[in-house]
Amino acid sequence: GTWDLSTVRERASVKREARETGKSVIFGLVFPICVIKNSEMEEEHHVYKGRIVFQGNNAKDQDGRAAKFQEMSSAPASMEAGKVGDAYGLVGGNATQQADAQQAYIQCDLGGDETWVELPKDLQPADWSRFRDPVCILRKSLYGHPDSGGYWEKHCESRLLEAGFIPIDSWRSCFWHKRLKLYLTVYVDDFKMSGPKGNLDEGWALIRGLHP
Repeated sequence: GTWDLSTVRERASVKREARETGKSVIFGLVFPICVIKNSEMEEEHHVYKGRIVFQGNNAKDQDGRAAKFQEMSSAPASMEAGKVGDAYGLVGGNATQQADAQQAYIQCDLGGDETWVELPKDLQPADWSRFRDPVCILRKSLYGHPDSGGYWEKHCESRLLEAGFIPIDSWRSCFWHKRLKLYLTVYVDDFKMSGPKGNLDEGWALIRGLHP
């Protein structure tokens, strides 16, 4: 559901319709990448990691010009905020734990101007062979899209609010849970939570329970 295969159309047709209706649309490429984690270590420690991304540095509009994005600013927690969490976790009876959000960006819908993507041949359904230059709509905030980080941050904050984590004034991406006495920092999709040892499991459960 990250891209909507049912919306497939010829790129030229989408461009023509956008010009005729005065609508702004974005065109971009989706492609897979593979990286080696621990590449500086011996080969037995190498881990191959693959992901699919949006080519955000080469997106065009319906007229072939560089696409304009909303430039939604995201503000991950600062290093100082993270150190405060470390210090709070060292207080007697407290601890600090970390977790990653799974497939964070594509948990949320992509807003703004409609984004149409070209898929690699091996990701295209067989019946797309009838198209010369097929594209389909990108529905989710795929990594690489310039606005994805902003949409993920909005989505993340709204979910944390529902779980009882209140944003801390003047410290973006930092939260406090009053009842559980938990301090949470979010750096993109990395969560770090500090507080009473007996409350950490409930804090994580509240967050995971709100996973879409």
